[in-house]
Amino acid sequence: MESGNRRILIVDPHCDAAQELSSLFITEGYDVEISKGVREAAERLNDVKFDCIIMDVELPEMEGFKAVPILKAIDPKVQIIMTTAENTIELEVEVRKQDIFYYYIKSFDQKELIEAVRDVLKKLGKVKKVKKMDKPAKILIVDDDPLFVKAVEMTLTPKGYEVQSVGNKTEALKKIYEMEPDLILLDIMMERLTDGFDICYKLKHDPELKNIPVFAISAITQRTGFKFSPKTDGEYFPADDYLEKPVKLDKLLERVEKLLKG
Repeated sequence: MESGNRRILIVDPHCDAAQELSSLFITEGYDVEISKGVREAAERLNDVKFDCIIMDVELPEMEGFKAVPILKAIDPKVQIIMTTAENTIELEVEVRKQDIFYYYIKSFDQKELIEAVRDVLKKLGKVKKVKKMDKPAKILIVDDDPLFVKAVEMTLTPKGYEVQSVGNKTEALKKIYEMEPDLILLDIMMERLTDGFDICYKLKHDPELKNIPVFAISAITQRTGFKFSPKTDGEYFPADDYLEKPVKLDKLLERVEKLLKG
């Protein structure tokens, strides 16, 4: 493992909660893996060196705090943060008897958990200096589905992005030149079935705009049965990434982060 890597293992049988935490820490720049229980976590810990384990108290094989000595026996240096959805005095007493770094209640602000993980990295001497952008990344959503636009805005805006949206081809081309976005989330089917293809093709053949990443997101295959991919149809569909609707917002966020990082 490279010394610069910052690895987190999330041990949580609750898929939605685990995926939410994974997306949160991927956004923060960490390498993240998920295990559903103690056995799987122990196997990964034997193969990979993690800096931090975020482990829920409710696991299939045993209570999470009872798994702390097992994982510490494999890697005594790994730092463990215990989490729980519901806390009691009795539970907290048992958890704090263990060699843990922090105890986090899931109903609390996630910033608290982020800070705890940062403290782990400080302890290990792995503080990563992040170059802050002078301005937030600008993202333009081009989509005529107001519910989808709202859901994406609610996902991206809390992450600090400047998000704007338009609902048709004419508005999109005008806004792109005005806004000069850092990323475009592009629907394909709007007023016409091929509007998204037309916008993408025009952008990628414009010397001033061709370097703007285009993330196409569409239900065209579901609606028409035709399958499209930038990998196979790049000549007329030169998008930088593509997802079929319906999309999982955490997956969308991961792909947005990747495109913005280049």
